[in-house]
Amino acid sequence: MNARKKMLLVSYLFPPIGGGGVTRAVKMARYLAESGWEVHVLTVESAYYATKDESLLKELPTNVTIHRAKEWNPLTGMRAARSQKSAGAQTQPEKNEKQPASQPGLKQRIKKKAVASLKSLKNTLMIPDDMIGWLPDAVKVGEQVIRQHHIPIMFSTSGPYTCHLVARNLKRKTGIKWIADFRDPWTQNMHRTGIAWREAWEERMERSVMREADAVTTVTNGFADNFQNKFGQEISRIEVIHNGFDPNDYTNIEQLADDGKFTCIYTGILYRERNPRLLLEAVAQLIEEQKVDRMLLNLQFAGVFDYPGYTDNIDCVRRFHLEDIVEIMGNLPHKKALAAMKAADTLLLIGDTAPGSGVYIPGKLYEYMAINHPILALSVEGESTKIIRQFGLGEVVDPKDIDQIKAAFLKIYQEWKVQQAEREHSSAKQEHASNSDNKNNIIQRAFDGDLAIYNRQIQARQLGELMEQLM
Repeated sequence: MNARKKMLLVSYLFPPIGGGGVTRAVKMARYLAESGWEVHVLTVESAYYATKDESLLKELPTNVTIHRAKEWNPLTGMRAARSQKSAGAQTQPEKNEKQPASQPGLKQRIKKKAVASLKSLKNTLMIPDDMIGWLPDAVKVGEQVIRQHHIPIMFSTSGPYTCHLVARNLKRKTGIKWIADFRDPWTQNMHRTGIAWREAWEERMERSVMREADAVTTVTNGFADNFQNKFGQEISRIEVIHNGFDPNDYTNIEQLADDGKFTCIYTGILYRERNPRLLLEAVAQLIEEQKVDRMLLNLQFAGVFDYPGYTDNIDCVRRFHLEDIVEIMGNLPHKKALAAMKAADTLLLIGDTAPGSGVYIPGKLYEYMAINHPILALSVEGESTKIIRQFGLGEVVDPKDIDQIKAAFLKIYQEWKVQQAEREHSSAKQEHASNSDNKNNIIQRAFDGDLAIYNRQIQARQLGELMEQLM
């Protein structure tokens, strides 16, 4: 192995929680290692998270070594406890159960107050994020790894932004070359605290990262433009390496049985600015107007439907009496999630509605692209809507316009009914051949066609070439 082809990857959670963009670190590690790089990963010690996918570690070759550093964090235990309780709790109503919305009980009100108190503590003490307690030991372990293995270059990926502070300290101590990767913006992020003194402090942190890194990478052209507009000549070099999907993940997806229903699935995390409540209301209205048959509907949600301590989304399900239609699947391993997506008829992309969200591309969009089922995107205009229109991936609607949501849902539902009727006149053999041809077409396009920039393997190659240029 080339002695120079060694790198340190700084990623707080490895494997990550969730999916989409946050699998970036694992895929980079895998494909860089397969191309001859000796990859060392600096991450936090193992801890329980409800949406952590340990199965991703099985993808890694033997020349990926994981080094874990300890974290001091007074919030970690409480966060893990809430995640464990959430993972084990039954939040999905039984089928055909009709429960009217009720006023929050004392226990629920106490939970909400506790969550608010924790957030206040985090915003006051944990800067830039509540993983900052990982920094001291991460720097100590990282320096040992760099010196012991003679590693010439480092790649830190955020969030959390603490990863970049760890990498900045390691560069200062060792002189290692450094690439800072932003999967999301930092001080230009749409989810900000609004605390002026804190944001000024974080801006100084971010500016030092931009100035001291040998190169900056990010995942959208919009992010890159915003970084350059804000920091200008302080950035030595900036490159866009998109998020994407791994064609290898789609070659042997489990085939689930078709129940004959119009199944729509959302995979990922929901929260205040990204929620399904207007979609649920739209579906309820279509049912009441007898434009769709509730007996043929199945709305699936895999991931985090309601954060621990919150019940806004499940309350909405009950308020519109959709318990027999909505299926809350909880967190699924990556392969299981892909199988569920493949078995669905429509893929739901529920985007953020916060100002500035148009420059974001949800990581799940790339997986939806690879699955190649129609997408119903409730998204503000921006980079993700351009991709959907460019590649003809589905319908785009204003996430705050219920009439648009109803019209798009009804259109896709009616198209599905036509396709169902056509399937009854085609043989299973012909359908299998069609699906196989379609799958191979998507995979081919991801290697040498118009989707190549979204291929995880090609993205790892881009990163490898950038590292060799910097060393």
